[in-house]
Amino acid sequence: MQCVNPKSMVYLSKKMKYLYIVHFWTISMGEISKKDWICKISALLDLGKIFVCTLKTSTPSQLLFACDVFRRRMHDVIINIQVNQTGSSSLHVVIHPEQNCLDLTICRDNRLCMDRITPSTKKIRIRGCGRVIDSVYQSIDSLINNGWYLEKTMLNSSTQKNGINNHINTTLQAVLRRG
Repeated sequence: MQCVNPKSMVYLSKKMKYLYIVHFWTISMGEISKKDWICKISALLDLGKIFVCTLKTSTPSQLLFACDVFRRRMHDVIINIQVNQTGSSSLHVVIHPEQNCLDLTICRDNRLCMDRITPSTKKIRIRGCGRVIDSVYQSIDSLINNGWYLEKTMLNSSTQKNGINNHINTTLQAVLRRG
């Protein structure tokens, strides 16, 4: 993998299992497109290597859009924003090569499809809103009692504007993992 910016540094671990890419950009990220990030990430994941990138920028959207592509492809994507002594934060991204994550949205007419969870599934992101929150909670409870651990939960809402009336949808989301 070639560095795009001369201020970039590439570190390869002794076992050559992990490639650590540390970029110190202070300019606009407009020069690296979502497609370019996808190509760079795919090149590493196709080799079975973990993509790790720490990026100092004020415009991380193209990298985040690329990360979402791999999240939708069932990769484990971890995003962190790290504080720096310089006063500006860095975006830290880790993407694992294994496709062992599952996104589940519970809707009114169906419950959690347990048959979609395979022995190779290591991470589940589950969500539901409104009347199905009870089903989401029951599904989380069932998974916890079957060897999964709860990494995080989030409760939020979104407002839908229907002409004069506003409808607020409360959403329960959870991330569960197993070893």
